[in-house]
Amino acid sequence: NGKVHRLHLDGRIPEDNPFVNQPDALPSIYSFGHRNPQGLAFDPETDILWNSEHGPMGGDEINNLHSGANYGWPDVSYGRNYDSSIITELERTEDTHQPSWIYRPSTGVCGIDVYRGVMFPRWQGHLLVGALKFQSVEVLTLDGDHVIHTETIVRNLGRVRDVAVAPDGSVYLVLNDPGRVIALTAIR
Repeated sequence: NGKVHRLHLDGRIPEDNPFVNQPDALPSIYSFGHRNPQGLAFDPETDILWNSEHGPMGGDEINNLHSGANYGWPDVSYGRNYDSSIITELERTEDTHQPSWIYRPSTGVCGIDVYRGVMFPRWQGHLLVGALKFQSVEVLTLDGDHVIHTETIVRNLGRVRDVAVAPDGSVYLVLNDPGRVIALTAIR
């Protein structure tokens, strides 16, 4: 099922990828067991690679990705099928990596970025996560690789497809319905 692949910018496979020498696996695979990855954000200050992932009904996730880790789908899930039937009874197993955050109900997570800027110092090192269904942006406060608090900073401007921190520290949001790009900036 769903996988995250890791490549060099020129398309070469990194020699330290976890499955590079496994004959029955694609050498580009970095992690697996993802249902529907929507966004990736790498934080060079912590070396954590984050992803936002659509789960089934009641199971969107924020994950910190580890080389070779299994994130469980479809054997492990925090959600249900859209007809409310059970996908699996398991929410965790010994060989699967747990999410850093689970959205219940699902928000339709999409773009994600790590805030590293000067315009909004309170957000330094926090995750910014967009949502399609809830038409929102949340700031997720972290303790290492775990989410300990969430705060909604944008709501009802449109479905938030992507979130990106600009070099000046402003935050760009890509919206659809209506299709537009807006910038969040500090009032001076």
